[in-house]
Order: sequence, then C-alpha cells, then structure tokens
Amino acid sequence: MAEKAVTQIEMMKIIGLFRKEGFTGEYETFQRVSGTDREFFVVMSNEQGIKALFKASLMMNAVEFQYVLDDKHTFVTEDADAS
Repeated sequence: MAEKAVTQIEMMKIIGLFRKEGFTGEYETFQRVSGTDREFFVVMSNEQGIKALFKASLMMNAVEFQYVLDDKHTFVTEDADAS
C-alpha cells in the first residue's frame, strides 16, 4: 500500500505547530510517519544551511527535535530510490 502524500492542509497545520513553538527556518520536506495519519517527519534548514529532522504530531500538538542531518545522519525519501 502506497503512503499518502502530505496534503496542503496538513502542511499548514504542521507549520502552525512549528510557529507556535517558536521555530523559524525553511521547510525542506514533509513525510508521513509510517502507519499513522497524524504524525509527520519534517526536515528544516536554518540561515546557515544546517538541516535538522523533526517529528510533528497533529494528534499531540507537539514538535520534537530528532537530530541534525549530517554525514552520519541522513534523511532518505522514496524519490531517491527512483533514479
């Protein structure tokens, strides 16, 4: 079963959560957490180009920092395997 794409409405709700928590930066990618309709992984970058992975829960109205994306921690999307 293919994962559903994150909708525009869901993205706006997620961005609202980030703003409520005081996060600023550019939203790089949004991906649904496997097996749930209310949790998402979000990659954000700051002014220095540092990227970080966050988990956003619309069910809990919370944003959790996961880790900084670097050589040891990467975020792979399904599109990367298609090429």
